[in-house]
Amino acid sequence: MAAPPLPEIFGNYAIRGIQEVLPPEPLSWWPQTPGWLVVAALLLAWLTRRGWRAWRRWQRNRYRREALAALASASGEPAARLQAVATILKIAALAAYPRREVAQLSGYAWLEWLEARGTDFRDSSRVLLGESQYRKPQDLDHSALDRLVEDCAAWIREHPEPAA
Repeated sequence: MAAPPLPEIFGNYAIRGIQEVLPPEPLSWWPQTPGWLVVAALLLAWLTRRGWRAWRRWQRNRYRREALAALASASGEPAARLQAVATILKIAALAAYPRREVAQLSGYAWLEWLEARGTDFRDSSRVLLGESQYRKPQDLDHSALDRLVEDCAAWIREHPEPAA
C-alpha cells in the first residue's frame, strides 16, 4: 500500500524560502599552536620518567616483599622459628647493604648495626635477636617471638636504602 501523494503547497507558509542555517564545523581537539605540542611532549617525558623510576623502585624493593612474605610464613617450633627469623633478617640486610658491611656481624654488634640503620627493637626482641644463637629452646616465649617478628618486619619495611 503506497502513501498518498503530498500536495505542492505543504508545511508552514511563513518559512517558505528561508535558507537553513548550517552549524559550524566541529572544533578540532588537536592543539593549534606549537606551545601546546611542547607542553604535551614535556608532560609525556615527565610521565615516562616517573613511571620508569617507580618501576625501578619496585624492582629494588623486591627483597623487602620477599622477606616480609617469608617472615609471615615462618612457623614451627619456637627455636626453629627464631632461627628462621634471624636468617630472613640477615638475608634482607645482605640484599640491601654491601656484604663486607653485614656478613661478619653477629650478636649484639649485629643488633646495634640494625638499629643504626632502621627502627629500634623492643627490649625482649633485643634479647632474643642478640642471643638467638645461644638460646635454649625451652627458654623461648611465644609472645616475645611474635614481637620480634613484628620488629623485624618493621625494620625490613622502614630501613633506608644505602647511599649509592
